[in-house]
Amino acid sequence: MEEMRWDLSELVKSTETGSVTADLDRAVADAERFATGYRGRIATLGPEGIKGMLERYDAMQDEHEGVTMYCALSFAANTADPTSNQLYSAMVSARTKMGQSLAFMDVELGQLLKARPEMVHDPSLKLYRHYLERQLRSAPHLLSEAEEKVIMAKDKNGIVNWSKLQSTWLSSRSFKVTKGGEERTMAYGEIASFPSDPDRQYRRSAYQAIGTALATDELLYTEALRSIWNDHLEMCSLRGYGSPLDSSLLVNDVEEGTIKTLMATVQKHSDLFIEFYRLKAKLMGLDRLALWDILAPVPRGEDRNYTWQESRSLVVSAYRSFDPQWAAWADEMFARRHIDGEVRKGKRAGAFCSDWMAGRTAYILQSFNGRRNDVNTQAHEMGHAIHAYLVSRNQTPTNALASYCVAECGSIFGELLLAEEMLRQAKDDEERRSVLIGLMDMFCYIVSMVSIRYHFEESVYGVFKNGESPDAATLSRLWTEAKDTIYHGDMEDMAETRMDWARIPHHFMAGLRFYNYPYIFAQLFVFALYRLYKEQGEAFVPRMNQLLAAGSSLSAAELGQLMGFDITKADFWEKGFVQAKEFLEQLKRYG
Repeated sequence: MEEMRWDLSELVKSTETGSVTADLDRAVADAERFATGYRGRIATLGPEGIKGMLERYDAMQDEHEGVTMYCALSFAANTADPTSNQLYSAMVSARTKMGQSLAFMDVELGQLLKARPEMVHDPSLKLYRHYLERQLRSAPHLLSEAEEKVIMAKDKNGIVNWSKLQSTWLSSRSFKVTKGGEERTMAYGEIASFPSDPDRQYRRSAYQAIGTALATDELLYTEALRSIWNDHLEMCSLRGYGSPLDSSLLVNDVEEGTIKTLMATVQKHSDLFIEFYRLKAKLMGLDRLALWDILAPVPRGEDRNYTWQESRSLVVSAYRSFDPQWAAWADEMFARRHIDGEVRKGKRAGAFCSDWMAGRTAYILQSFNGRRNDVNTQAHEMGHAIHAYLVSRNQTPTNALASYCVAECGSIFGELLLAEEMLRQAKDDEERRSVLIGLMDMFCYIVSMVSIRYHFEESVYGVFKNGESPDAATLSRLWTEAKDTIYHGDMEDMAETRMDWARIPHHFMAGLRFYNYPYIFAQLFVFALYRLYKEQGEAFVPRMNQLLAAGSSLSAAELGQLMGFDITKADFWEKGFVQAKEFLEQLKRYG
C-alpha cells in the first residue's frame, strides 16, 4: 500500500542520485567556508560576535539537514538497495568531512568560555545560555582540533561501520519459524513484532530462531561489541572522563547522583515487575510467564488485527483528547506520508522518529503488522513527532537536541493517551483489562529490560577494567546475571536467549555508551507527569507544551522544576511507581 510507504521527496530538491550527491558536496563546501571565516578567531570575539557565529551555524544546519536525512532514511527503509547504500556511504563521508571542518568550533569556543565564563550569562547570548553552559562543562574533555579530526576519521571507518554491520546483518537474515502450525521462512522485519503475537508457539519459535541465528554469528557480534565498547574506553581515557558513564551524563544533561538514585529506586521496586508478570501468567492460564510471553496479548478480545486506517483514527483521536493541535499535527503526518509502516525485507528493524527541524515536521519508520503493539508503537513515535513540531517552532537547531532523558517524554505520554482512548472505546471489561495489560506491559518491559541493559553494561565494563576482553560466553553469562538482578529467576527461559544482548541495536550504537537509562528516566518522569495531568486537567496542557517546546534550552533538572519536581530526590521517582501501581490495581479489578 502506497499510503504505508513514506515519501522522502520533500527533503531534497531532486531524488536523482547525482543531485543528492551534489547537495552533499555543497554541505561540505559550506562547512569549509564557515571554518575559513571563524577558525582561529573565536578567542577574539565578543558576545555579539559569538551570537552571529551561532546564528550562521544554525542557518547552515537548517539548509543541509534535509539531504543528510534523505540519505539516512532511504537506507533505513531499504538497507539492501545498492543506491541507498551508495547514498548512505556518501552521506557518512560528507558528515565526516563537515565534522572535521567544524571540529575547531567546540575546541575554540570551549577555550574561550574557560577563559571568560561570565560570557555564558551575557544578555545578548540569552537564547544560547544553556547551550553555552553545556559547552563549558564539555570543554575539559575536548582534544585539539587536529586530534578531533583524527578521531572522526577513525570512527568513520571503524565503530560506525561496526554499528552499520550489526544492523544490516540482522535485517538481512531469514528465519525458520513455526506459525499457525506450519514451518515458514520469514524476514527479520516480518517477525520483529513476534513478542506481541497471540500465537505462543510462534512467539517461542521466533525467539528461538533469532537466538539460534545470533549464536551462529556470535563471533561477529562479540567482535563488534568489543570493538565499539573498547573504543569508548580508550576515548574516555584520552578525554579525561572518570568512568564510561561520564560522557553520557554530559550528553543527557543530568548528574550522576540523579541516575544512581533512579536506578536504586527501580531495584527497590523490582517486586512490581514480578507481581505483574505473575498476574499476567494467571490470566494467560500459565504456571509462570516466559521471556517470550512478556509482551504477549491476553486471551480473548486480542485476536483482531488493526488496519492502517484504524490505527490512524485511534492515534489521532487519542491526541485530540489532550490537545486539538496535537491531533492536527498527527493527522498531517499521515496525510503527507511521513510514516513508513510497510513490512518488507531489508528494512531496518525496530522503529524510530527522525526530526526535520527545517521542515518543522518529522518522519516515522516502523514495521506495521496490525497488532495492538504496532498501534502503540505508532502512538509512541507520534509523540516524538509532536515533540519535533513543538521544538521546531520554538527553538533554533542549536537548542533543538533535547537530551535523551527528555526526548522520550512526548512519546511515552502519547502511549498513555492512546491507552486512555482505548479504555474509552472499550466495549467490556475484558477489553479494558487487555488495554491495561498492554499499558503495564510497556512500562514493566521498558523499565525492567532497560535496567537489565544498564546492569549488563556496568558488568561488561567491569571486565574491561580488569584488563580482560570478554568472549561470547562471558558476555552471555553477564547478560543472564543482569536479567536475574531484575527478574530473580522468576521467568521461564531458554538456552537460546543467552545471546539476546546481540539483538539490541543500542548496544552497538557508535559514539555513546549507556544509551539506555534515559528510557527508564522518561517512563518514571512521564508517569509522574500523567498524575499531574489527571489532577490539573486542561490547565496542564500549556505546561506540557512548554516542556516539550523547550528542546535543549533547559536541563532535565530545570524542566523538572518547571513542572514542580525535584529529580535529584528519590521521592520524585517514587511518584512514577505510585502511578504504575495504580494502573496495576485497576487491572486487578478486571482480572
